[in-house]
This record gives sequence, structure tokens and C-alpha cells, in this order.
Amino acid sequence: MITGSKGGRRLKQTDQTSHPLVSIITVVFRARQDLPGLLDSIIRLKDDSVELIVVDGGSADGTCELLREYDSQIDYWVSEPDGGIYDAMNKGVAAARGTFLLHLNAGDRLLSIPHRELEQAALKNIEVVAFRVSIDGHFEFEPSRGIALRLNNTLHHQGTFFRRETFPAYDPKYKVFGDFDVNQRLAIRGAEMEVFDQVVALHTRGGISAISDPVIDSEFFGVIEKNYGRHYLPVAWFLCKWRGLKARLGLF
Repeated sequence: MITGSKGGRRLKQTDQTSHPLVSIITVVFRARQDLPGLLDSIIRLKDDSVELIVVDGGSADGTCELLREYDSQIDYWVSEPDGGIYDAMNKGVAAARGTFLLHLNAGDRLLSIPHRELEQAALKNIEVVAFRVSIDGHFEFEPSRGIALRLNNTLHHQGTFFRRETFPAYDPKYKVFGDFDVNQRLAIRGAEMEVFDQVVALHTRGGISAISDPVIDSEFFGVIEKNYGRHYLPVAWFLCKWRGLKARLGLF
């Protein structure tokens, strides 16, 4: 694999002025086995209103070669070392041209593209449009806004579309909860948000965000403290423990 490889349909196009409705951004590293399922789910629903961007962290497991196989169906891809997941996601955002951004991971599946809701949101200058996400095919994550977002990440990353023009960059210092930090910063700024019942993606739990670890827990509570202050931490801690208990008991 050649470091700094890139490709996609965009590099072959003479017209560089297209503005799709949605940019789907996928950040991967050593995802040769999991990536085809995601790409196929997106390509099945993709049309001219949707662009697909893949940012690989310089994998040496065949991911780059796989991206070359999908070169005619991916709008833009790049494979090069990065500074971590949120640095890579910022690269994807910088490369995007869509009105809205959606982030999907290699193990996810795209189930639908809510064209009508996004088109209406674009007309109303809505900055965040959130939908339900199927978790492991067993239950649905229902997004919410308001005060609950001060205590937990109530906007699922795989179901939330962000207006690109007003999207704040991810803070690359975070390892897991950079998206939570962005959601809280948008809420503090007063960004207009809408939520819908439609399921748009399937997310398979796993990876670092599903691991209970003191360092990860510290990052979660650190986001809340930075954005809303220490007085929210006791309630957030209690709710976190309650969610963990429910998960162990199989209550959701």
C-alpha cells in the first residue's frame, strides 16, 4: 500500500461544482473485512443527491486495495496516516460538499436516506436532523434534544445529519466522545434541531465506545464538565450507572 493514496469518481470529473444533499463520511482503519458490507448498503441507496467519502488511516490490511475496487462508486477516498479518529473525521468533513453530513462506521449498515425530511430541513435552515438507529437489530435508539443532551449523548452518531456549513470541527484530543462534545457545543450555540421516528441505519455495538474503562468514563464526564459545569456530574453519573445496570439485566 502506498502512503497517501487517493481516488474516487471526483478525481475523474471535470465539473467540480456539484452540491449533493448528503455527504456520507466513513472513517476506517484496518477494516478490509467489515467495509464491503457498509459500502454495498450505501451504494444500493445512492443517487446523485448523495456522495460517499471514505477516509482510511493508512491501513496495510488490504483496505486501500478494496477502495480501489470500489473506485467508480466512491466519490472520494484517501488512505494516509492521521492523528486519530476525530482527526480523520475532520478530514472527511473538509472533503465533503453536501448540505448535510452523516457519519457511518465500517460495521454499520445504511437502511434509508430521508430525502424529504432533509430537503425540508434545508429550507428551514435546521442544523441537526436526527433519526432512529437500530442497535444490533434488537432495539431502536430514539434520539432526543433538550436538557437530556446535557447528561447523555442523546443524538446517535449513525442517525444524525449535520448541516455542513455550520458544523464545528471535532476536537481531536478526544478518543471516543468527540461527537458528544460536538452535539453539546451545537446545543449551547442554540442550533435548531429536529428529530424523527424513521430508522436510517443499523449499528452493531462494539469497538472502544462500548468498553467500560476508567479512562473512557473520564472522557465522557469531562465533556459534560467542560460544556455545562461540574454541577451536572452527579446526575450524569447516576444515569450512567442506571443505564449500565439496565444493559446487564437485558432491559433494553
